[in-house]
Amino acid sequence: MLEKRNTLLQSDIIDKSHEINEKLITQSFFRTSKTILSYISINNEPDTQAILQTAWQLKKQILVPVCQPSTNTLLISRLENLQELEEGHFHILEPKKEYLRPVKPSLVDLCILPGTAFDRNGYRLGYGSGYFDRFLPLLRSDCLKIALSYDYQILDTIPHESHDIPVDIILTEKAIYYCSRE
Repeated sequence: MLEKRNTLLQSDIIDKSHEINEKLITQSFFRTSKTILSYISINNEPDTQAILQTAWQLKKQILVPVCQPSTNTLLISRLENLQELEEGHFHILEPKKEYLRPVKPSLVDLCILPGTAFDRNGYRLGYGSGYFDRFLPLLRSDCLKIALSYDYQILDTIPHESHDIPVDIILTEKAIYYCSRE
């Protein structure tokens, strides 16, 4: 999956990301969410910057994950603009130290997740470090978990364990998948 994503043309990433972003920002759950946690896209992931800009225009609070390698956990921090970011762990854009504004996971209304592959039950393959796997149980039970993905990343099934927390909805350039539970 990563190899295929790495071969995407920049024009395809822009076009597909636009389709995915339009699907997201027109959903009522996006409009009603006050506090949104979103990854900052890297390595040809669906681009999240337009989502962040739209959310700021709508006066939403934007949170971003910050890797804490010493504990293998995620801190979430309020982000006020993209200029506050610098390259951090795993080459992921994270807030500069002076812009760290930690927020409790219980305040998140909508969580936008990355991944390498997803299945129709909402299970995801991440990047192998387990940061989001350890973080997701800290969210409120009513926090909506959304994955942004290219359509080719949707598989029939993905191996998962009993502690894995699936996403509720997967948005791709072609469809909105409301995930069913087995």
